[in-house]
Amino acid sequence: MLSTEFWPLVKGAMTFNAEAFQAMADLPNANQIAIQVLLLAGFSQSVGQGLILFVNRVKLIRFLLSLCLGAILFVFSYGFWIVSTLFVSQIIFQQNLDLRLVYHAVGLATAPQLLSFLIALPYFGVPIQIFLALWALLVFVQGFSVSTGLGLWPAFVSGLLGWIFLQILQRTLGRPIRALGTWLSNTAAGTPLVTDLQGIETLLETGLHGDSHYQGK
Repeated sequence: MLSTEFWPLVKGAMTFNAEAFQAMADLPNANQIAIQVLLLAGFSQSVGQGLILFVNRVKLIRFLLSLCLGAILFVFSYGFWIVSTLFVSQIIFQQNLDLRLVYHAVGLATAPQLLSFLIALPYFGVPIQIFLALWALLVFVQGFSVSTGLGLWPAFVSGLLGWIFLQILQRTLGRPIRALGTWLSNTAAGTPLVTDLQGIETLLETGLHGDSHYQGK
């Protein structure tokens, strides 16, 4: 159940109100609010990407299970970003930051991505996704700066280099983790998911031809 502070904090973060992050630091349930924002943002993103599940003709129960799994994997990906950002800030700026502060800042900064379900819109999905990512990055820079006491520039560098470090890890040491995520997604869907554009187009064409053939009988 969402706390009474949830929506005021989300609104404050999305409108670049620094007081939202200051208030977050003083709340006893800050951990709960951060995980709620992350989970809902991840679920919203999964809903936006639900077309892939629909094209793969995933059954309803597995469809819902896949959405929930997508939200959980989203949280894990941000967990790695939190750790990598903390690592970069310690190495470059010699700052021994509290992990909880970074976690709270990152969690609340994902507030713009609660609108990720909009990426399902035809033609506008990719621009919206890019816009939300940039919006969330700017919110993070402000929130990270307010929560940790770092300036805006060190906060930006820490977040950016943390993200780059995360990408490197995912493509090297993190490959088994990515493979596990893919396996879990396919298991939840009950079928190997086709996610590349060419494969989706082929599935759509096959489905349309199959439906036409069925109606013609």
